[in-house]
Parts: sequence; structure tokens; C-alpha cells
Amino acid sequence: MNRKVDDYIESLPDVKRELAEALRELIFTTVPHVEEKLSFKIPFYHYVGMFCYMNEVAEGIDVGFCRGKDLVFAWPQLDLRGRKMVASLIITNKKQIHQYKLHDLLIGAA
Repeated sequence: MNRKVDDYIESLPDVKRELAEALRELIFTTVPHVEEKLSFKIPFYHYVGMFCYMNEVAEGIDVGFCRGKDLVFAWPQLDLRGRKMVASLIITNKKQIHQYKLHDLLIGAA
């Protein structure tokens, strides 16, 4: 784990902090040997290159996949939002982590 990412997560409001902690734990347990870095002022996870990120947004935590355009067919819950490569989904509560099958999505993206 990365101290700068610790600081980022600790600075979040309570609900978003809990979501970010749960997402971080899921990423580390699902993708062995993932590397965590603070890039562009947000947590990025590297696994054979930039893999995914977490970003605080008004609604919750945006979980983005750097090569998400390749994933949207298999995981239609992802949204390109007009972007060419990155696709993401916004997590607003812990139930959505399972509802959106984020574990399977992480494996597919890795």
C-alpha cells in the first residue's frame, strides 16, 4: 500500500472513505501483485501498465478502467461518458460493489 494513497483516502468524507477502503481491499485481494500509486492526484492501480483508478465524485467513488472501451461489451454497467478509452462506473454504496460484479470486472480487466 502507498502512504500517499492512504492520505487521499483518509481525507475523504466518511461514506466515501468507507467505499474507497472497500474498493481498495477488493482490488488488492482480486488482482495479485497490483501496484498502487498516486497519479494525477488520485489512486491508480498498475498491473502490466495503468489498470484502473478510483476518484471521488459528487455521487460517490468513480472506478475507472484505463482500457475500459475493451470491456463495455462484456460489462455493460461501464460507461464511456464520451471518452475514447476509459470507461467507469460510480459506486455510491457497498451493495453496488456486488451488484455491479466488480470482482469479476477486475479479473476481466486484469
